[in-house]
Amino acid sequence: MKRNYMTVAFIGAMVASVMVTSCGSSKKAATTASAPAYNSVQAAPSTVQQSQSLNRGVKQQKEECEELALFAEAGTFRDAGNNISDNESLATNLALLDARAKLAQQLEVLVSGMARNFAQQHTEGQNSSASVGKGTNLQQGYFEQFLRNSRPVCKNSYVKEDGRYNVYVCVEMPEAQTKAMVKQLKQDKIIEIDVREDMALQELEKQKAAYKEKLEGQ
Repeated sequence: MKRNYMTVAFIGAMVASVMVTSCGSSKKAATTASAPAYNSVQAAPSTVQQSQSLNRGVKQQKEECEELALFAEAGTFRDAGNNISDNESLATNLALLDARAKLAQQLEVLVSGMARNFAQQHTEGQNSSASVGKGTNLQQGYFEQFLRNSRPVCKNSYVKEDGRYNVYVCVEMPEAQTKAMVKQLKQDKIIEIDVREDMALQELEKQKAAYKEKLEGQ
């Protein structure tokens, strides 16, 4: 009888020990479960590439006509314009005016740069056949005469939530008009009269490439 009592007591002690261990494990699990999970919020960037991406922000995409304006073929020049109006036709006409004004401004920059380069190359230490230097004083309005035949090569019209039309266009000055411009520049003594047409066109292409690179870097 005594032996049976001791056996029962031993078994009881073992059960109690298991229960205490079980309760301790349950308590620990409950504490872990109640702690906030890290994945419940947006994870912090874990790589250098992710950090750089966050610092750069959202990439701004160019509209199709704006993109085309950056890829004019040799001898041609392009620029893009935009306007928003309740009337699509009006928005288109104003966008074309905007594009031609920007193209005239671009030509002002390119021709001024060309004239300066030719002045340095052809008049330094020489008696030139014509005066050079007017290129630095050119005005945007001077180039509007060469854009009368500029043609749209792209037009996209978007309808905004308020019903207005958002129109983008790209206009191009063709090579024939570029050659006519070079001829007029020589007659107006903006560049040397003895500068060959092919030299002028090559220099304009160099100026255009530099202008495009500057725009893409902005």
